[in-house]
Amino acid sequence: MTKADAAKLVAIVVTAYPNYDKFRDEAAVTATVNLWASMFQSDDGRIVALALNKHIATNKWPPSVAEIRELMLELMHPDLIEPDRAWLAVSDLLYTAGENNHGDLHQQLPPLAARAVEAIGYCNLYEMHRSCYRGGKPGMDRVAFMDIYKPMYEREKQRAMTPEGLTSQIDAVASAIPDKGQHLLADREQARREHDDTMNRIAYGWSRRALEAADAPLELTDGEVKS
Repeated sequence: MTKADAAKLVAIVVTAYPNYDKFRDEAAVTATVNLWASMFQSDDGRIVALALNKHIATNKWPPSVAEIRELMLELMHPDLIEPDRAWLAVSDLLYTAGENNHGDLHQQLPPLAARAVEAIGYCNLYEMHRSCYRGGKPGMDRVAFMDIYKPMYEREKQRAMTPEGLTSQIDAVASAIPDKGQHLLADREQARREHDDTMNRIAYGWSRRALEAADAPLELTDGEVKS
């Protein structure tokens, strides 16, 4: 987004909130234009405008940069699902798939929700889910999921909201600092992915062989009569 685009959007804000005292100061308006030009310089002006229009339609006070970027998140990262909606998807999967028929979680759930369920363990989560039907405390499955998912969601949300140029600068500084812990985290997740792929291939091969055996014609030994 260019500085000219930023000036147009700030002019819309000034018009939409005529009673906001800060906008009566020309220097404050100029400072706002400069700030928006800097914070949205790597973004599509049309996306920023859509987010701004939604804010104006639903809020009584002018937006901060963070509020605009949060609204942009809905448009640019639809796969980043809020915790309550993510839990509904997981709850529906537990209810419909049962204990052993969930398949590949990354085919059944949004990416971050699938990762959270993996961290807990689907079988563990399912045991919590059905424990309430056997006299256990209800809602423990939701608590366990939210405890894992919420901090994951907040980290991803903050990263997605950060301007691209600023993110690149932060990453450049971080990469210059030795941090074996981050590499180990990535290695563990990659190892899990490879293990899951191997187990899925084994399970698929076993299932296919079982189906082929079931479809194979019955071979009779000497003395047996086909019914």
